[in-house]
Amino acid sequence: MTHNPAQYARVAADSLARLVQDVRTGRAEWAPHTVRPAAADLLRTAEAMAAALQQMTTVLDPRAPQTRQHAAALHLAGQAAATCAAQLRTALRTLH
Repeated sequence: MTHNPAQYARVAADSLARLVQDVRTGRAEWAPHTVRPAAADLLRTAEAMAAALQQMTTVLDPRAPQTRQHAAALHLAGQAAATCAAQLRTALRTLH
């Protein structure tokens, strides 16, 4: 049976939203010793997001004008995710 990959995206989005909300409301807080491992996990997230956006782009019909616009937007989002991953790699090299 084939799984719907959108379900995985929803779970990841919900988890990140919960993380941000918990920090905002004081139910969770960052500590110096948690920044590096969390940045490494967010690097994995950014890399996976870039790959998922690329996969999504490939399933769109390139012949339809509207689809080309969607594909271009997804491609740019994938590039942004790849840039985010590169910046996180740089940050991880500097964190101790």
